[in-house]
Amino acid sequence: MATAVAAAGLAVLALTGGAVATAAPAEVTADCQIYWPSPFQVCDQIKDLYNSLGGAASPLGFPSSAAQAYGTDGLRQSFTGGAIVWTPSTGAYIE
Repeated sequence: MATAVAAAGLAVLALTGGAVATAAPAEVTADCQIYWPSPFQVCDQIKDLYNSLGGAASPLGFPSSAAQAYGTDGLRQSFTGGAIVWTPSTGAYIE
């Protein structure tokens, strides 16, 4: 992972002509995961379902947004090939 991060840093420096990028890295919590190069975390039961399907190698592809509020108590996260919804009553499912 450190090698990939270092390589990404060199690529940013090359693309910016040596300027230092100012964006702070996303903070990852214990129940979340980032699927590089997407900057969006996938968390909890959405992450569990996503990983069980193959993660970024699945037909869902990479995360394309952060999880958003869904209904009154759920979450919905978009991926390049679809979305996963989670509610307390249904758990996580592909939309």
